[in-house]
Amino acid sequence: MVIRDREVEGDDRRIEPRTDTAFFAVEIRGNDLYYRLVRNISASGFSFDDRFPLERPGDPILMEFPLPGSREPIRVSGRVVYARPDRGVGVRIEDVEKDRYAQLMAVPPPARK
Repeated sequence: MVIRDREVEGDDRRIEPRTDTAFFAVEIRGNDLYYRLVRNISASGFSFDDRFPLERPGDPILMEFPLPGSREPIRVSGRVVYARPDRGVGVRIEDVEKDRYAQLMAVPPPARK
């Protein structure tokens, strides 16, 4: 499902299509790894569930996303735009392998039952 969402938090003001999804990614914080459930992605950002976010707006974030059919994850670095228990954590992408990320965005979302 593609949704149009207007995010107006901090200086993030954009309208772009987001795709609902559900997959686990790994957040890398120093020597620690945290598994995060990614809920939607777009060309310039993504969000993940977190009821008790450690992240704060403006924090840098480094993630690894799985790419179906590949043994190598996609490394995504960005900046936290919002972190709220009711909405999760929203991230604006600052650096990513664009070709591989486009392949991930082309994967159909999971079927709803």
